[in-house]
Amino acid sequence: MATFVTGADIGDAWLQAFSTMGGSDKGVVNLSVEIQNPLIEDLGVRGAIERHLSALRSAENRVQSIHTVANTIFPIAQYRPGKGAADRYFANVIEGAAVRRGASAGWGTYAERLVAYPSWDGKTTNQLGKILERLRGVRHWHDIYEAPIETADDADSTATAILHSDVRMDSRRRGGPCLAHLSFTLADGKLSLVALYRHHTYIDRAYGNFVGLGRLMNFLATEAALEVGNLLVVTGHANAGLSGAATLLTSASAEQGTTSPIELTARPLGVGWQDLELPRAARVA
Repeated sequence: MATFVTGADIGDAWLQAFSTMGGSDKGVVNLSVEIQNPLIEDLGVRGAIERHLSALRSAENRVQSIHTVANTIFPIAQYRPGKGAADRYFANVIEGAAVRRGASAGWGTYAERLVAYPSWDGKTTNQLGKILERLRGVRHWHDIYEAPIETADDADSTATAILHSDVRMDSRRRGGPCLAHLSFTLADGKLSLVALYRHHTYIDRAYGNFVGLGRLMNFLATEAALEVGNLLVVTGHANAGLSGAATLLTSASAEQGTTSPIELTARPLGVGWQDLELPRAARVA
């Protein structure tokens, strides 16, 4: 049975979606989460998640902060609005991807797939660049802004489903990109987004992904002189993913209520390392 929840901001939407799991790791299928304002988060909810993740770092592998997860979709350190900002962002992402490839980075990041999407002939396509070019066009279309994430390189012998014209373009069984496709829509001067995930773990990934998608929407809207609309995240299978779901649900519910704009651009020079995990108001005393 499909589930639909709607939230006023990122924290509210995350909490309502997480609540459908009932404090367990059983999860739900075909979960659709609407975030009415993806540029606003809840620092109480985020703080509860960050503290929970911090407690798990010594016991569970590859636990990352919300800031780090969000950066896989849109690394804010690479973007500072102004003349030529989009081209600088694209170049920065490609340069960072080249460095990671030299350090055996696996399949890369979502940001890399969006700026340098690999094709069968060995070339790459700047999907964000093409979307931005269309958004800036004299004639604004409503629904021609698509960006796949999966590629033929992610396929294995179990591939049975397709999102694109090539049957090889299915996801890996494990460890590959869980975000499969982005579909932007322009209506009434607002840019909205549908993001399709094959799998979502809510304790360690979902909130950060919501923040990253909000940043991405803001980037395109800012560079095309548009407003940000709503965000819909559709997930085939969503579950807690890490231990302590019931405890986190209780703490996040109790601490909800302090909303704040999400971070959207590079931070000023001189910001301390301790600021890189949480906005100041949400840090643990």
